[in-house]
Amino acid sequence: MPTHQRPLGRFSTTIAATFTLVLALAACAGAGEDTAPPAGRADAKSSVTPSVATSPAAPVTPTTEPTDLGPVLTVTIDGDEVSPNAEEIDLGTGEKLLVEIDSDRAGELHVHAASEQFVEFAEGTTKSEIVVNTPGTVEVEDHDTSAVVALIEVR
Repeated sequence: MPTHQRPLGRFSTTIAATFTLVLALAACAGAGEDTAPPAGRADAKSSVTPSVATSPAAPVTPTTEPTDLGPVLTVTIDGDEVSPNAEEIDLGTGEKLLVEIDSDRAGELHVHAASEQFVEFAEGTTKSEIVVNTPGTVEVEDHDTSAVVALIEVR
């Protein structure tokens, strides 16, 4: 921390981030599975590919390493266990984030941006793209468990 920055500023930032997280989680917690999708819902582009059998000894590691197409977020879901946990990702406004989901169940990721997005995934491997056009902090959350998978800082 630079010597000229006051600790109170960091504390205020932490409180603001926590408040944002609580609001986002409360918004998802109120949505039941029997409700209709919200009007004007913006679904992320996604495609489903069949699952490939892998050795149980070969763990899937979350990564945001850039590819030729941009950064990648790898999500692994095994029942109620979801990883990564609040992985921090820097993304430019309008830049694509490739999301690769390997899951033992179908579900949905919520992207809490100014224009909310939903990434539906099937059992197996799903690849999808997220594009955020508004600067700020965006949470990506598994709907079923409310686990925050990533925190995207859009600049």
